[in-house]
Amino acid sequence: MIKSEKKIKNYTAYDYTFEKTTVRYVVMDENKAVFMLLIPNEKIADVYDDYVTKHAPGEYPDHRDWFPGSLVHFHLRGDMNPSYANSMKFSESVKKLKFKSQECIEENGAVVINTVVESAEGYGAVHTLKNTIGENGFEVKNTFYNNSGKMLTLEMISSAALDNISPFCDDDSSDETYLHYFNGGWSIEGKPVKRSIAEMSLEKSWGGSFESEIFSVAGSKSVQRYYPYFSFEDKKHNTIWGIKLRHNTSWQAELTRYGEKLSLTMGIADVNTGAWFKNVENGGKFETPVAYVACSDSGIAGLSDIFLKMQMRDCDKVEENGLPIYFNEWCTSWGNPTDESMTELAATLRNHGSKVKYLIIDAGWNGGKTGDWEYEKERFPNGLKSYTDKVRDMGFIPGIWMEYECVALDSDRFSSEYDDMYLTQHGKVLRGCVNNSFPHKYLDLSKDKVQDYLSEAVIKFLKENGFGYLKIDYNSNIGIGCDGAESLGEGLRLHMTRVREFIRRMKAEIPDIYIENCSSGGCRHDPDTVAITAVSSFSDAHESFEIPLVAANLNYLLPPAKTQIWAVLRKSFSKNHMKYIIASAFLGRLCWSGDFTELSDWQWDMVINAEKMYEKVSDIIKDGYSEIFRTNEPNCRYLNGTQAVIRYSADRSKALLVYHCFNNAKKLEIELKENMKISEKLYEDNTVVKDGKIILDISENATGNVLVLE
Repeated sequence: MIKSEKKIKNYTAYDYTFEKTTVRYVVMDENKAVFMLLIPNEKIADVYDDYVTKHAPGEYPDHRDWFPGSLVHFHLRGDMNPSYANSMKFSESVKKLKFKSQECIEENGAVVINTVVESAEGYGAVHTLKNTIGENGFEVKNTFYNNSGKMLTLEMISSAALDNISPFCDDDSSDETYLHYFNGGWSIEGKPVKRSIAEMSLEKSWGGSFESEIFSVAGSKSVQRYYPYFSFEDKKHNTIWGIKLRHNTSWQAELTRYGEKLSLTMGIADVNTGAWFKNVENGGKFETPVAYVACSDSGIAGLSDIFLKMQMRDCDKVEENGLPIYFNEWCTSWGNPTDESMTELAATLRNHGSKVKYLIIDAGWNGGKTGDWEYEKERFPNGLKSYTDKVRDMGFIPGIWMEYECVALDSDRFSSEYDDMYLTQHGKVLRGCVNNSFPHKYLDLSKDKVQDYLSEAVIKFLKENGFGYLKIDYNSNIGIGCDGAESLGEGLRLHMTRVREFIRRMKAEIPDIYIENCSSGGCRHDPDTVAITAVSSFSDAHESFEIPLVAANLNYLLPPAKTQIWAVLRKSFSKNHMKYIIASAFLGRLCWSGDFTELSDWQWDMVINAEKMYEKVSDIIKDGYSEIFRTNEPNCRYLNGTQAVIRYSADRSKALLVYHCFNNAKKLEIELKENMKISEKLYEDNTVVKDGKIILDISENATGNVLVLE
């Protein structure tokens, strides 16, 4: 990292130059306002230098004084807001901040830059930016502090702010600029969306404009309509900036037009979108969740790769060597697992030489009574420990499903006699009060008796019964918030902090436990939850045609090494159907399910060959770079054309190609980044490499394949 300082027109630039990116802190001469720019190193000379908003003759004079930007956006109760939209950005609270100090610390393999901004009233914020050596992105957070002599109430605060984008434009940046984000949705996770600034009506109006497009998620499912990852692309100057929020509950993103420039921020859902406010006493502090920020000249694929590599650093702390193969019996028994059926399944896998490591019992082992964690004695007459001992003797690690944060309507613990253990909202026990939620009650993890109960029902249960794998499911949603703090949103934030800490506690007390993150499939794909669990269920798309589409989309959102893909095989499948499903699992972690005790010999040959290939390419899945190619715009329900995902190895010496032909398959040509040839195919086809391009010209519909290039 190289530090430099320069005077440019009406401001001072403090530059910190990293391997590929310069972080520029701009301090305005007149009002000491400060904001941050991320600039690709090779484009530093292209930055537009006049950050003061320009106005044509005839515009309102007071617009000339609009704020140039900020490191942090927050709003204090009682202050003024300038926005026409329902936004609290560029609040009077922030306009009072002035640059106070900056320090740069290099330690423990990282560079940390702390910048302090403070108001005359005595409140302020410490903006912390951290770069881990070898990474091209940055971690950012803000710490609000109050030395005003009185209590202050935060009603909004950002974790990360990218103001004055695009810094290469001397106009309103509405030409060839786009917002990228990803929609969530049950079993249609991760659909990419690209909207132009003009389409969003965020051009500059004649009077200057001060509008916001706000995207928010509220509740205990962190991924609902949107994923917490937003980016802004300047296509004309081939640069994209992004923010990915590491937060496991209510959040919001805002793209704001303020005069000539645009501002992209992410942080906790505010008082309007998440019923959140926080009282900060005199002498007190409040620290925001961490966000990842980065810029790239390689489009959404390159930006996503930067964030995914940052996530993998955290994920590796709970990861094991290699990429083990799983078998989850959910699509085998559909909620009716028994000792007999599971033992037969284990024997079948062993006798065919399968490389499955974890054998998981899904929902139903407790009679479906979520909250009553007692096994059904008719299904496991000799007890669960007897069953797990047999499975371990056959060479597998036994796993089990639980949804321990909730209790269901038909469970014994749903009784009102236990109501003192549950979360409340406005004094009444919460009962799955939001849309798309079950009538569950929610354990209040702030209470000692609840922690004691979970110690017995979960931690002791797993230890005593010999389970080495836990699938944590979560199918309900608390909604806007709960009691326990000054606001419902803050009550929810504190509760979700305890949810995270209980996962860490389980891992500390059972070091060998392998934990899967599942929430109706992919409703907890936030980087925070992904980081503290070994693997995440990609979706509840168990057997549907859209599996490869969803699995491909998630290559830009989750590390594939952390994304468990369902590969459900049926005895009735044709060879092409087998290819289609098996190939999908190479887009992440391979998880079998289905009719494995009834598969024919030729189907078992396909299974074993797939497992052998999977082991060969696991290093690329673990540490690689993905690009997605499609001949048609994705429609999750009506898939047409051809899709291919190329994942290059870290050193670019190898690549994994996974393709699928949907309905009306089309020819697809992809220019390779390296001079490569096909070294292996899972199934024979007519795919070739010619003139530096791989050519997919498959006439069959509903089929797929996996190729290795070197």
